[in-house]
Amino acid sequence: MSDELILTDQERWLAQRITLRYVLTAQAILLVSGFLGILLRDSQAGVGRLGTNWFYALMTAHGLGAFVGWAGFSVMGLSFWVFAEIGFPLRPFGRVFAELTYWLMVLGVAGIVVSTVVMHFAGSWVFLYPLPFHSAGQWGKAATALFLTSVLFVGLSIVTWCVAVLHTAVSPALHAVSKKWTNRLGVAMGFGFLWPKKFATNPRPVPYPVIPLTVIGLDMIIATLPFAVLLVEMIVQTFVPGAHVDPLLAKNVLWWFGHPVVYLLLFPAVAVYYLLVPRYAGRPLVSGNIITVGWTIAVVANVIVWAHHVYIDYPSGSPQAAIDTAMQPLTFSLTIVSALSLYSLFFTIYKSKYQWNAAGTALFLGLVSWLSAGLSGVVNATIAFDQVVHNSLWIVGHFHQMALLNIGFVAFAAVYTWLPEWTGHALYSERLAKQHIWGTFAFATANTIIWLVEGLQGAPRRFAVLPAGHYVTLGQVGSAMAIGTGLFQLPFFWNVLQTIRGKTEKARDRTSPREWSDVTAEAALVLVVLVLVGAAGVTGWLIGHYTDRPTSHPAASTPAEPAASPVAVGKQVFSSAGCSGCHTLAAAGATGTVGPNLDQKKPPASLVVERVTNGKGAMPSFKGRLTPAQIQDVAQFVAASTK
Repeated sequence: MSDELILTDQERWLAQRITLRYVLTAQAILLVSGFLGILLRDSQAGVGRLGTNWFYALMTAHGLGAFVGWAGFSVMGLSFWVFAEIGFPLRPFGRVFAELTYWLMVLGVAGIVVSTVVMHFAGSWVFLYPLPFHSAGQWGKAATALFLTSVLFVGLSIVTWCVAVLHTAVSPALHAVSKKWTNRLGVAMGFGFLWPKKFATNPRPVPYPVIPLTVIGLDMIIATLPFAVLLVEMIVQTFVPGAHVDPLLAKNVLWWFGHPVVYLLLFPAVAVYYLLVPRYAGRPLVSGNIITVGWTIAVVANVIVWAHHVYIDYPSGSPQAAIDTAMQPLTFSLTIVSALSLYSLFFTIYKSKYQWNAAGTALFLGLVSWLSAGLSGVVNATIAFDQVVHNSLWIVGHFHQMALLNIGFVAFAAVYTWLPEWTGHALYSERLAKQHIWGTFAFATANTIIWLVEGLQGAPRRFAVLPAGHYVTLGQVGSAMAIGTGLFQLPFFWNVLQTIRGKTEKARDRTSPREWSDVTAEAALVLVVLVLVGAAGVTGWLIGHYTDRPTSHPAASTPAEPAASPVAVGKQVFSSAGCSGCHTLAAAGATGTVGPNLDQKKPPASLVVERVTNGKGAMPSFKGRLTPAQIQDVAQFVAASTK
């Protein structure tokens, strides 16, 4: 448009070079972290079982690698190209911070891989304080220090990215009338749509993709700096055990950062949606001025809703219960942002001449996944429901659906849209691109549904081995879906590699009667997946419906196996529930120091039942995670072992 600031060839080339480096590095991280994810899914299903510490070490590497190193790093890089596409140049100051962001992220991800895969740090990718300091002899102080330092590098890379984004957003390309940086910041956040006189622009309003990028740039600086202070304290505590903070305070600081970092992925992805969906629909964003209302809410609410990650913590003598309760309506307010954006984007597509190529299809399926993941997120945001699903595989399903099937599909769509321009070569194969998108959506969605069903049946998350042999069938079906998801990434990597090499797929002979059209093949694939999902749902219902039901007439020819004693069962529960990481108990081989030494305290069974059920202080409640029978068994084991 004539009123847009046109980038010079040099400015566009600089944005292209930086974006391409980010995006290609992120896809390499996807290759590694995705493979680790398949290993974890297979192991939990009993297919190629990993050692317990290996499982948790790889879970730590996979979580951070896939979440931040792939999805986050992809959209962080794409943000610079979004700016370039709407005429916002990356100026010298911002360019320095964009380069610094890249290298801090690469160093951070490399350190995380070394500390987990090589040095066996297995404190989980959320590394809840003070877990990293209690390794049960599985990793050393050096591994803890390297892991925490690496996460600090990642955090600093987020801060430098925010600086680069904000510096670019308030550039002269904003067309803000005021020269004050505070007013320009308000313009970049879309306030001009609500208060046009105070936040005036001339000659054009702020482009919609600028708004989510500005909001997350501001929010992540606020969210990350306290988290960086906590990481520094933890690095010091690694070598000076006397230095410590209150565990509940540390947990709140972690999630003060941990919730907005989810939007570090989502908001730049929304900027890509705002740019590409209208382009593929061939018309402006529908009701674009209305969505600015949601972003005005988001800029405030996004950093004060952390406590919905702490709903299960109600320690006596603390204000946590009141904080958690206050966070519930604030969390619901964030759904306004998603609801308005989804309304706008879907109706931009509706009755348009939308281009259903691989990139356009990926964007549409990403929107579908955003909607469905948001609906399961409403469950997590509701305290009464979260008490049931919080520590179950339901959360894993919700998270993967949002991160892989929404954010990931935006990254795939962006690659298919812009890789030809970045490389100067035509896309190698649109056919392979469509196979990749539909195959990934089908198998990953089925895998997610299985996780949700397992979670509703009580399958706990972050367990190397699911308790009591339950969930085996569903887990194995999920393992097959995970492998299928992985296999469908191969066309993507091959497509990217061949495009970079400048290759072009040979045209296929469409005259053969055996050749299916793309539409027929895609429809057949969707049908197969729906059948698999339905079968998985029926299987899950049958398992949940008939598990542990007494049999009225056991076969006379089959002798009954002797039941294990409560003490023996309790020992297994003590180990599988993670009690060994916090308590010392010689009978269980446990040497944890977070909680009381059970050999010394010798608690009676009644006290163990009360503490395990309701929790106290740093000890969480296991009500809902363990059955009453399991709690009684572990209490009998502790009492019998400490007499």
